Amino acid sequence: MHRCLQIPELVGVVCSHVYGPKDPLFSVPRVKRGDLAVLARTSKVFSIHALQLLWDSVALINIFMLFPADSFVVTVTQAPRSAYSMKYSMRPTRRLKESDFERISFYAPFIKNISSDAQRADLSAMFSSIILLENMLPNLRGIHWLHETTDFDGINGFLSPQITTLFIPFPSVAAATLLASLAIRCPQLTDLNVFPRGSDALSALSACVRSLWSIERFSTGTLQPNALEHLARLPRLQYLRLGDIPDGFLWAIAADEALFPALQTLKLSAEIDSLCRFLDWGNKSPLTQLTVDASPYSTPDEVDRLLSAVAGGGLSHHSLKEFSLDDDYSSLDPTDHLIRSSSLRSLFSFINLTSVSIFSRFGIDLDNATFTDMARSWPHIESIELSSEYGCPSPRATLLCLASFTEYCPRLKKLCIEFDATISAADSDTGALRSLGSLNTLGVGGSPITSASDVAAFIGRLFPNLRHIETLLGSWNGDTSATTVVREAVEYDQCWGDMASLLPGCKVTGHV
Repeated sequence: MHRCLQIPELVGVVCSHVYGPKDPLFSVPRVKRGDLAVLARTSKVFSIHALQLLWDSVALINIFMLFPADSFVVTVTQAPRSAYSMKYSMRPTRRLKESDFERISFYAPFIKNISSDAQRADLSAMFSSIILLENMLPNLRGIHWLHETTDFDGINGFLSPQITTLFIPFPSVAAATLLASLAIRCPQLTDLNVFPRGSDALSALSACVRSLWSIERFSTGTLQPNALEHLARLPRLQYLRLGDIPDGFLWAIAADEALFPALQTLKLSAEIDSLCRFLDWGNKSPLTQLTVDASPYSTPDEVDRLLSAVAGGGLSHHSLKEFSLDDDYSSLDPTDHLIRSSSLRSLFSFINLTSVSIFSRFGIDLDNATFTDMARSWPHIESIELSSEYGCPSPRATLLCLASFTEYCPRLKKLCIEFDATISAADSDTGALRSLGSLNTLGVGGSPITSASDVAAFIGRLFPNLRHIETLLGSWNGDTSATTVVREAVEYDQCWGDMASLLPGCKVTGHV
């Protein structure tokens, strides 16, 4: 055996590479799980490390299927109205004995996270028949529980003092009892994701939050003011996701009191007035990521107020690295740009941004001068996505705006903006232009273009390693002959495809 295989850390790295990345719902491509399972069965050297990865995060039905084959039956039905195409139903065929838990006991030490989704697997019969062994999963740390009223109480069999992560996106009345005792039952809880429904659930959640002192990550739709004030004072809270911001928040907090002292990631979804009040909390929070989904945007002036509040509120201009703003509402007149150039300039004060993503249904009014100032203001930027939909007014920026990013943004990898590519760059001094080797993706949206060869010559000079041209046509599922706007978009998309074919290794893809 090679000496390297005697080093546990290296064996672990090999297994992790074979396994591949996991998503938040513990889902891993089947082929990857199969590869790792083969490795676990055929090599004693890799067995333990492979089993740790395979069983670290599993669906509850897979744990129950470790019972003897004669103790249960599983049926599969189609689930057309569900998020899944198939639904599994499991029921016991006999009374379980203590010896039936032997296989679970073997794998149990590896299990740190479980998930159960009532739309994916109906375990009602199992919950009502099985008496779970005490501390059956001794190393369990996280529970992802997607149950509303059906079988919600099944979670009680898995709660323990060592639980640190709890995800309950659909708590109903059944959750009120759980929330009332959660701080006592799970004193080490650091990550809580709960979206209450109804006043009783909201009151129970708010009371629960006021009893939690170790929370580091918290996500919810809304809270009572005193519960949010409690979160604002927690010394370890790093991640906060909020929907509605309660009226009266901050009324009991002293003007000089430091709020959210450790907060790094903030995700907000609320009306603009509430957002502006919330962002103006006074102290310079060390926030690194801000995501805003304001509903509804009503006027360009309100968008301007929001971005001004972001820049002038309680956020440090040096620490913020990622900013995202999403507008998906269609109540405005599309003849007016929703986000003005002057509004976007408020963000230029955040000098260490690495990622900016802004979506506006009706466009962002930018010109070459604004793009130049943007590039100068964000020297560390790696990704810029300023997206809109077809039907937006023609962009004022031209093809020449791309040169600013090659000059001032040496780390830029992805750039998604709209510009007028019908303006010839032939008169510009291309010999004096810098090239940017880091950029591999250029999103052009609905940018107008007429000459593929001229644009290819210019873009190829600027971005020698460009591999992807993103357009919005890839996400269009309607009739491409339906409107003049869409027909025009098809023509632009075809021309961008011709342009990409002139660049080595480059291709057109739909916007993702």
